[in-house]
Amino acid sequence: MDFKNEKNLIILMAFITISFVASLSFLFVTTVSGDNITKEEISTLKKVSFVGVGDNLIHDSIYNAADRRDGLFRDGKYNFNTLYQNIKDDISKYDLRYINQESIIAGDKFGIGTYPKFNTPESMIPALKNAGFNVVNLANNHSLDRGVNGIKNSLAIWKKSGIYHTGLYSSKEDRERPLIIEKNGIKIALLSYTFGTNGLSPDQDFRVSYLNEKSVTNDVARVKPLCDFIVVSAHWGEEGIQSLDGFQTKYSKLFNELGVDVVLGAHVHKIQKVEWLTNKENKKTLVYFGLGNFVHNMLGANTYLEGMGSWTFVKDGDKKYIENAKFTPLVFHLESNQYGLDGSVYRLDKYPLELAKKHITMYNGAPYILQNFKNMVRNLVPKEMIDMN
Repeated sequence: MDFKNEKNLIILMAFITISFVASLSFLFVTTVSGDNITKEEISTLKKVSFVGVGDNLIHDSIYNAADRRDGLFRDGKYNFNTLYQNIKDDISKYDLRYINQESIIAGDKFGIGTYPKFNTPESMIPALKNAGFNVVNLANNHSLDRGVNGIKNSLAIWKKSGIYHTGLYSSKEDRERPLIIEKNGIKIALLSYTFGTNGLSPDQDFRVSYLNEKSVTNDVARVKPLCDFIVVSAHWGEEGIQSLDGFQTKYSKLFNELGVDVVLGAHVHKIQKVEWLTNKENKKTLVYFGLGNFVHNMLGANTYLEGMGSWTFVKDGDKKYIENAKFTPLVFHLESNQYGLDGSVYRLDKYPLELAKKHITMYNGAPYILQNFKNMVRNLVPKEMIDMN
C-alpha cells in the first residue's frame, strides 16, 4: 500500500470525524439553547386551577349515619368519608379546592347539634382533608350557633388542621390580615362575607365578617395591591328561592365595580344562575350566585341538585385572566339503609338511575326528577359553561 495515500486517507477520515463531532456539538448547543428559550417563555405563563362547592350542612341524620359506620353508636367516633368518596377524584384535579362549611365545627365539648343550632363533630375536618379540600369558608348564618366561645374554639381547631380558612376571626388584627394564597407563582386573595347570623350578635365587630358596603370596599382596596386575583365567598339570597333578590343584585354589582374576579354564592340551598358581569372599565367578574347544598338533609328534591364551580386563573406577564370557567351539576344521594339515612355526592351525569330510585325524595319519580335537574341547569347556566355529558 502507498504510505502517502494511506496518510492522506487517515487525515481525510480525521477531518470528517472532527467535522461530524463539531456539527453534533453545534446542533446540541443550538437545541439546548432553544429549549432554554422555550422554557423561559413558558415560565412566564402561570396557572392555578380552582374548584368550589356549596353548603356542607351536617344534620343529625348525616352525623348519626357516620356514627353508626364507625364503632358503636354514640361512642364519639364518626366516619364521614363515604359522603365524599364518589366526588373525590373530581375535586382532586384542581390546585385549590374550596368548600363552605355551613354548620360550625365548634368542638365536640360543646355538644354535637343539628338544626336550628348546629355543631358538627370534629371528625368532619379529617374527612374534608381526605376528600381533598384545602380552602374553607366559615362565615355564614350559623357561625354563632355555639356562641363566641364556639367561634374561638373552632378557630383553634381549624388552625391545627392546616387547611386555609377565613370568615371568622380571633382578633381585629386577624380580621385585617387578608387570606392570600400563593400557588404556582400566582397570589389569590379570598374574602368572605355573610348577610347575618340568625339574629345573634358577636361580642366584637371583628369576630364575623358581615356583608356591608364599607367592609367590602375597604377589604378589596386592602388586598388589591397584594394579589393577582380576588375571590369572594358571599353568603346571601333568600333561602329556598331560586331567583335572585335585591341584596344579591346590589352586591354582585359592587363586587364587579370594585374589581373582584370571582364570587362564590351560598345560603339559598338551591342552585342559582351563573353569569359574567362587566363594569364600565370592561372588568369582568364571574359570579356563581348559588352553588346550592353539598352534604345535607333538607326537604324537597330540588335541594339535592347542587353545583361545582371551577376555572383556571392565568397570569401571562402583565396579562391576568380566567379561562375554562365551568359549572358541574352534582346530586347528593340520600337513602335509608342499615346506617340510617346515608348518602354520598355524585356528578349528575354519573348518578345511576337505579340509585336515584332509592333516593328518599326521588324514588317515586326518579327519571322525571333527573330530567328536570338537567333542564334547570340549562336554564340557569350558559351553555358553554355546563360540564355535563
